[in-house]
Amino acid sequence: MSLINNDETTVIVRNKTVKIHSICLVKNESDIITQTLRSAISWSDFIYVYDNGSTDGTWERVVNLSKEYEQIIPYKQDSQPFADSLRSEPFNYYRTNSSDGDWWCKLDADEIYIDDPREFLCNVPKKYELVWAASFEFYFTDKDLAIYSHDQSLYADDIPVEDKCRYYINNWSEPRFFRYNKSLVWEKSVVKSESPMPDGIGDSYTKRIKLKHFQYRSPQQIQKRLDTRIQAMQDGVFLHEKRKDWKEKLENNNDATNFSFDKDYLPQSWKERVVDASKFLYDSRDGNYVIDEEALPKIPISPSIYSKLISKILRVLNKLK
Repeated sequence: MSLINNDETTVIVRNKTVKIHSICLVKNESDIITQTLRSAISWSDFIYVYDNGSTDGTWERVVNLSKEYEQIIPYKQDSQPFADSLRSEPFNYYRTNSSDGDWWCKLDADEIYIDDPREFLCNVPKKYELVWAASFEFYFTDKDLAIYSHDQSLYADDIPVEDKCRYYINNWSEPRFFRYNKSLVWEKSVVKSESPMPDGIGDSYTKRIKLKHFQYRSPQQIQKRLDTRIQAMQDGVFLHEKRKDWKEKLENNNDATNFSFDKDYLPQSWKERVVDASKFLYDSRDGNYVIDEEALPKIPISPSIYSKLISKILRVLNKLK
């Protein structure tokens, strides 16, 4: 397959042929990675998968799927310490496949889009270069636990995630798509929480694209998630998991932006992630997902003057390389 000349799957935006490139950084998500990638191939032209050291068969699933779907491109498997900027590696490796105006997506391994990104991005005016997601966060509840206790097979790894996970709140938002141009600079950072996207991106679109995020899917998956992230949490990453009052804050506040972490606390058991279903909304799968703007981080109107100055300097330096 020629990545540059492959025109079998395209998106028409304002009479221009625009492609969508997704970067999926994954580790130990074998129960959901197939569902995520199969959902994303309906709107992604390319999905570059970077496995950050899976030990549960995730990488093997990705490789097998790539033989079935040409959009899926296994980048590499590498167990180096997690950092948001790891996504810069496949971006810089494959960016020659991209043209100005293409969209790039930060695709998490445990999310499925509600809105069709193809249709949504068609309506983003050219002056906007960044799109934020409204993330509908699904949780494992006491009602799920009651069902699980009666019949564990209903939460087996091969059960479709949207069938077994039904309780959610809309309490998080972050950038998910950026518009490509050749002057973008994305470098790997030694600071783990820095550089989640390239420098040089312009204004954010004022509307959010909706997606479902399935972080907590079953007792066995939650335990694997916590065990997988222990070292990263000790290294200062995934701090939202390091809260003794995680459940209380989530159930009573619904504000994912208002939290502090406990320095010496590390979650040990999946039981710490069981929440009260009465505090959440039930997904009847009727397509009616209402964004709760009051609970979400505000979308910045435009980059700060300082940010724009730094981006301008980086663009000039990039041209001189």
